[in-house]
Amino acid sequence: MRRLLRGLALAIGYPAAILLILATLALAARYVQARFFHEPLAPERLAEKDAYLAGIRPADPAAAPNFVVILFDDLGWGDLSSYGNRLIRTPRTDQLAAEGVRMTDFYSAAPVCTPSRAALLTGRYSIRSRTHHLVFFSDTSPAATLRRMLGLGNELIRDEVLVSEALRAAGYATGMVGKWHLGGEPGHRPNDFGFDFWYGVLWSNDMTPLHLYRNEEIEERDSRDPGTWSGTFRDADMDRGDGLDQRTLTQRYTREAVAFIERNRERPFFLFVSHTFPHVPHFASSQHAGSSAGGVYGDVVEDLDRSVGTVVDALDRLGLGERTLVIVTSDNGADYNGSPGPLRGRKASTYEGGQRVPMIARWPGRIPAGVVSDELGMNTDLFPTLLGEAGVRPPSDREIDGRDLMPVLERGAPSAHDVLFYTSTWGGTIDAVRDQRFKYRASTADFGRNKPQLWRMDADAEAHNLIALYPADAQRLAERLQAQRAALQENPRGWRGPEP
Repeated sequence: MRRLLRGLALAIGYPAAILLILATLALAARYVQARFFHEPLAPERLAEKDAYLAGIRPADPAAAPNFVVILFDDLGWGDLSSYGNRLIRTPRTDQLAAEGVRMTDFYSAAPVCTPSRAALLTGRYSIRSRTHHLVFFSDTSPAATLRRMLGLGNELIRDEVLVSEALRAAGYATGMVGKWHLGGEPGHRPNDFGFDFWYGVLWSNDMTPLHLYRNEEIEERDSRDPGTWSGTFRDADMDRGDGLDQRTLTQRYTREAVAFIERNRERPFFLFVSHTFPHVPHFASSQHAGSSAGGVYGDVVEDLDRSVGTVVDALDRLGLGERTLVIVTSDNGADYNGSPGPLRGRKASTYEGGQRVPMIARWPGRIPAGVVSDELGMNTDLFPTLLGEAGVRPPSDREIDGRDLMPVLERGAPSAHDVLFYTSTWGGTIDAVRDQRFKYRASTADFGRNKPQLWRMDADAEAHNLIALYPADAQRLAERLQAQRAALQENPRGWRGPEP
């Protein structure tokens, strides 16, 4: 240490050398704490959450509907043939659209998976659940340690109320099949957030270790070494060690989803089928590999389409179709393997291709068949929609950003959203806002020129800046954007009433 101090002193002087050594020691201590002795982010309203759940009245099992939410990972707006894809064939999902409502202007609440999934399950923008900085990483990866060193946490905070918890409190059987990506620490997994049953993986399929869980037990262990700082791998790295055979994942998830439905056919249930694909890397089933005109990606999406058909067939075979709301959507827009359709941008961006996603809803006898709706919706809407149909009031101590979708789906009513906000990948800041006709973006990098943009959503793919033509609309939306930014800065978690 003396030799090191002497050498640094000669180079930069004794005061600077001492400060540098102290800073290095502090950083090392912070690393050790974050890597080996970290604590999850402290909940602020856990008592209020517990009181809310305890006060939920049981639903009438004879009248309560069932809910099946099927979530794809990185499926683009243009990846289904019902949304215009001319290479990939998705007849079963298209049939679902023909039997229900297909929404053209439905959004994920974030352009990447962790914050979007948190928003879907809580009904709240990601900044409120502290999931708004990029994504969570596997707990043993350096990226997860870095998140914790920065004070960001790497697991969903315990005082968030999930739709699964509220429905279980109302007497529902709750099951999840597939990817979680909201934390791997004990106490922060699906069974800890209201799911009676879980079969799936904790992380994206490019992260390690990708163990396959059945509830809290590892059913199949992943021993691959990714060899990267983030704990992720690419297709070329798949031969490192023994890993989960991802070619079987969609089939396994489908089998477990059907089994859950069969086990719970006599009681109301909520099933969340959270697929791993078409996130990279891509693995098609051995049975159908090479069969799609859309290449390997098409093979993967067509496997998912067959899965949708199998789940819906199980509902109909058991006589549950007319009492089950089925929703199919995606956690964010397409990456560079999929299709955003005519939209600008892709995953991780707040252009339309990053957050506008497919959404199909089917409920025979309640939702009319063959309807195409251009009303605004967001995945935060699923929380109040499902709770409303189950007769469960949402928690009153926090802002719920979602709105009940059933009037739109059932009667074609106007959206309850007058505007929707777009949140950035890093930091969850509000980048843009849209109403039914216009989208305003506060700034857009354009070959070094950073300036506000206004687009007409009914006529353009975010190509032509129309602020000069519609200055009043630009000003109106700019004020809404600034107001939302200010509200989130003042009360980021959206608490109502006195602080605990």
